[in-house]
Amino acid sequence: MRHQRTRLLPLLVLLAALLPSALTAQAAATLRGNWTLNRQQSDNLESAINRVVSRMNVVVRQIARPRLRSTNTAYPSIAMSYDQASVRVDMAGRPSVSSPANGQPVLWQRETGGACREMKGDCVRVSAEWEGGNLKHTFQAEDGRRVNVYSVSPDGKTMTMNVTVTSPRLPQPLTYKLLYNRAT
Repeated sequence: MRHQRTRLLPLLVLLAALLPSALTAQAAATLRGNWTLNRQQSDNLESAINRVVSRMNVVVRQIARPRLRSTNTAYPSIAMSYDQASVRVDMAGRPSVSSPANGQPVLWQRETGGACREMKGDCVRVSAEWEGGNLKHTFQAEDGRRVNVYSVSPDGKTMTMNVTVTSPRLPQPLTYKLLYNRAT
């Protein structure tokens, strides 16, 4: 009996180590694919931006509003792909964002999608990692951070993109959600 337990213990340890990666692979499989924006079910970006800038003085508001509009877009479509090493998100009209799937940040040029040598101008630090079956995509710039958390409905037909933008220059975080339907 004791001999059976000693052989069973390493097997249980191995299964426990593999379980999180199996769950991650399952979540990735449901997230993988093409998605189309459902405008009716998504938050109104203009209202979300106005809610945040309304607490700023008039001069700063006139600067902040266009900047937030330019970096927060309801993309008409998103394509998600994933493998063991990396995550790739393609948003209509924007450069692809590819980064390691393990949370390791990479430098990425926001306007061209190319690599950067240092964080200056349009260069941001991008990381992607799986948390509880959701993909957390973080964009860290010199003056703020944007986190996109992607989750899929149990039936696999709807993807929710929860966005949180924080900056020391904002009086409160900008938060909104965009809903996407699986493209057929």
